[in-house]
Amino acid sequence: MRYSFGKAGEEFARAQRYDLDASYKDLCEVCRNIRNKPVNDAMALLGKAERMEIPIEYRRHNKKLGHRRQLGGKKGRYPVKAVRIVKRVLANAINNARVKQLEEDTLVVVHAAANKQSMFPRLAPKGRRMRWDYETARVEIVLKGEPRKIAEVSLPEKKKKKEKAVESNKQKQPSVEAKKADDVAKERLPAKKSAEKQESKPKEKSKHVPKSKKLKESKKKV
Repeated sequence: MRYSFGKAGEEFARAQRYDLDASYKDLCEVCRNIRNKPVNDAMALLGKAERMEIPIEYRRHNKKLGHRRQLGGKKGRYPVKAVRIVKRVLANAINNARVKQLEEDTLVVVHAAANKQSMFPRLAPKGRRMRWDYETARVEIVLKGEPRKIAEVSLPEKKKKKEKAVESNKQKQPSVEAKKADDVAKERLPAKKSAEKQESKPKEKSKHVPKSKKLKESKKKV
């Protein structure tokens, strides 16, 4: 549904709920109590009202309503159901402000309103045909805040950072390669030593025996 708040911009965050089964009169008074207040103060007030520690001041719809000492003798009430609804809508608006990257410390409730939405006629099922109307309500809240300041990094600084990272990687790579070379050298050492030992051993000279001597020795054995 459309908002009754006409201003638009990146510094605004909105939230609303409609088709609410609640009294629009109570919702209207709760919204009036948090209007033009910082978000933290508004959430604190709603939390205390939900726990029935502080009453909500009623300036309208206060016929035959009692005076409250906490409000300095002004008329008030404890509409817990309406307070919970407004608190949820305010929490949704804060989340929308985070998505828009607005600073939470600067958020203010610029607009908070509740209105009657629709009315459905009802009749008693039996007996005297008394009529009463079933009413629904809607709530809308708009917050205003300053956008976050994102530190912009210039292009030359980005290039310098990339170059430093590349240089550091290059310096690290030779150390790894050196370790691998040392491991390979250690593996080859025993093979080299065994080859050197074999070469150091003197080769036995084979004695040449003539065939005539071999024949004579064979005849003697026979």
